[in-house]
Amino acid sequence: MAKKIKKHGKTALILGLILTLVAMYLAIPISQAAQITSRQMKISDSRPTAASTSVTYDFQGTTSTDTVKCLRMRICNESDITGSCTKPTGLSTTGAAKGDAGDWNVWDQTHWTGTFTTDGDVKYTYSTGEIGGTNASFSTDSITNPTSAGVYYAWINTYSDEACSTAVDSGVTAFYIIAGVTVSATVAETLSVTISDSAIGFGTLDSSEIRYATANEAGATSEPGDDAPTYIQVSTNAASGMGITIKDDGDGSSTAGLYESSTTELIPAVASSDVSVGSEEYGVYGKGAGSGITIDEGFDNDTTNDLAISRIPQTFATASGPLDAKNVDISAKASIAGDTPAGSYSDTLTLITTPTY
Repeated sequence: MAKKIKKHGKTALILGLILTLVAMYLAIPISQAAQITSRQMKISDSRPTAASTSVTYDFQGTTSTDTVKCLRMRICNESDITGSCTKPTGLSTTGAAKGDAGDWNVWDQTHWTGTFTTDGDVKYTYSTGEIGGTNASFSTDSITNPTSAGVYYAWINTYSDEACSTAVDSGVTAFYIIAGVTVSATVAETLSVTISDSAIGFGTLDSSEIRYATANEAGATSEPGDDAPTYIQVSTNAASGMGITIKDDGDGSSTAGLYESSTTELIPAVASSDVSVGSEEYGVYGKGAGSGITIDEGFDNDTTNDLAISRIPQTFATASGPLDAKNVDISAKASIAGDTPAGSYSDTLTLITTPTY
C-alpha cells in the first residue's frame, strides 16, 4: 500500500510539472517579446463617442529589426498587456479602415491588409513580412471613440507569423478621451454706411451742353470715372443683403428737381438717359457698382425703363447677401434751355440703406 501511495504522489508531481511547463510555454510569445520604445498613440480627435465617430489612431514607436508579418492593436481598459483586455464601452473598430500611406512609416502601407472583424482588435498582415525599426508607425481610420472620458490603453504587438501568434515586439501606450472645450462668441448684426462726398455740383450750366456733376462742384462736360463724383459704401453681415433707396428734396413740397428758392424756378427731374442739350432737365443715376451690388433698372442710365428721381423714395440699388465695403457711384447730369432764369439752383438727395437679416 505504501508503494502505491508513493507512485500516485510521483504521478501527481510529474503532471504538475508538465502543466507548469505548458503554462510557461504559452506565456513566452508575450513575455519574451522585445519592448517597443518611444511609443505613442496619436488620435485625431479626443472627444467621446457622441462627438467623435470617425477618428484616426496612429501608433508610433521604435521596434526591433526582426521580420514581422502581423501588426496588431487592441484598445483596452487595462494597462497590463499580459492580462485580459476589456474593450471600452462605445469603442468600435469594426468599421475601421487602413490609414493613409502618409501615416505609415518603416512599414509600407501598400503591403499590409487590414482585418477589423473583431471589435477593439485591429490586425494588419503581410505574407512576405517587413522589418521594423526606428520611428515605425501604422495608422487606422474611422474608429469610434469610447463613450466616456478617461484613460485607455493601446496594446501593440508585432508577430513573426500571419496567424499573429508568435510575438516579436510589444508595448502599451496610454491615451486620454476627454470632452472638448466649447468656445462661444456672438457677432452682432452690423451695418456701416458712408458717403464719400456730401457736396457735388455742376458749376455753371450752359444751354449748349450737358454737364456732369463733379466732386469739386465745378462740373464737367464728360462723365467722371469710377468712385466719382461721389459714392455710397456699404458693409453689412445681413444674410439677405440690403436695399438702397433714393429720394429728392426738389422744391421742398411737391416737385423733384434742381430748385432756385428766391425765384421758385425749378429744373425738373427726368430719367437720366433723357437729359438733352437745350432743355431744362436734371437726371440722377448710379454707376460703378461693386461686387454684389446691383443698380436698379430705373437708375442704371441704359435708356431702358429709366426713372426720374422723385420726392418719394425709390429703389436705387440692392444686394442679395452680405457686403464688405462695397461701393456704388451716385452721378448726375443736367441741361438748360436758353431762357432758363438765372439763379443758384440746388437739390438734396437722401439715400436710405436698409439691411435684411
